[in-house]
This record gives sequence, structure tokens and C-alpha cells, in this order.
Amino acid sequence: MTDLTIHNIRPKLDERLRRLADLQGFTVDEVAIEALSIGVDAIEDRVRKHLLNTREQVALKEAIDQIQKVPDAAFGMIGKLPPRG
Repeated sequence: MTDLTIHNIRPKLDERLRRLADLQGFTVDEVAIEALSIGVDAIEDRVRKHLLNTREQVALKEAIDQIQKVPDAAFGMIGKLPPRG
């Protein structure tokens, strides 16, 4: 495993990590690694959602626009027919 040193941790965060370690019988390092892992996963999810709402959304719209230009009655009607029922 790679070592990582983190400087300037807020005192309240340090206290929370130490308390969680003590409550679970883990080392502060073990709790910090778990917290980092969960936090990185959450940040990656947020970034993915942001990318989907920007770059990928533009690409999807462009693809749909191109599909709608296809001179075929079936493809050209994608998204244009009212729902049945």
C-alpha cells in the first residue's frame, strides 16, 4: 500500500476520526482509509452526475437530432408520436 500523509486536518475532523476508531476498536488509520474510500466514491458519483448533465447530455441530444434526420419513417418518428392509450 502507498503511504499518504495529510496535513492541516481540522481539529473537529481529527476528533471525529479518533472517536470512531476508539468506538470500533480500529486504528485511526483504518478509520481514515474507510472514510476516504467512502468520500471518494461519493465525490466520483457527484462528478459523474455533473458530467452526465453537461457533456453527455449534449452528446445524447446531438445523437437524437441526427437519428431524427434519417429519412426513414420509423426512425424519423422517434419521440414524435403521442403515447397510446
